[in-house]
Amino acid sequence: MPKSPLSTFAQIRALTSKQSLAFSVAVLTRMVPHVVLYDELCAPEVNSALAEAPVSNELGTLAHKILGLLWDYLINHKAKFNYGVQLEKIESMTPDIGPDTPFGVLPAMDACIGLAAVLRLIQHEQDDAAVMVSKLAQGGIEAMLLATEFSEENEAVLALANPEAQDNAHFALSQTLKAHPLMEFEIQYQQSLLEYVTNHSLDAAGMKSLYHLTQATGITTLGIELTSE
Repeated sequence: MPKSPLSTFAQIRALTSKQSLAFSVAVLTRMVPHVVLYDELCAPEVNSALAEAPVSNELGTLAHKILGLLWDYLINHKAKFNYGVQLEKIESMTPDIGPDTPFGVLPAMDACIGLAAVLRLIQHEQDDAAVMVSKLAQGGIEAMLLATEFSEENEAVLALANPEAQDNAHFALSQTLKAHPLMEFEIQYQQSLLEYVTNHSLDAAGMKSLYHLTQATGITTLGIELTSE
């Protein structure tokens, strides 16, 4: 298939509402597992550190449930659920981040924000949900790389006093991040989703095949093993 002259985000903006929904849910399928991991590894620590605003340990269960409801809705469009109620739940439980918050909160927060955006898309309240989800997925990878493999390089860029030198160094670091295998994989994955939703029937059988495509990647956006149902 010839490569589109449009950027990934431009291609996403050109999707129909149904295509946008299918694309978004497929991207989120590899993000939502981070919410479950956040519950298991980070929530108790965050709760004790931020006792005045505890985070529920049921967030992972809720996010997983909403993702399942969205797939059911895609596969069987007659399968209705209360979008507004689920939106209120996920918004009220989405974790915040602060200066001392563990990194694990960020990918969980991104997934929750993405789920909320998709619920608004179904209600015709957020037409840019697919672009937001795409950026959240790629931005989450970048944030992880800057906090781990490229932390020293990032600190060096931030320490530069000259604005022009800092801009040049930041651009160079951004190019390096784009060439990282995880980022390249995510961009290729999103391109494969765009190809699928624009060239395949999005009936029940098509949606089931799309789900299997997400599982076939084997990993979440951050490279953690993706456990299939």
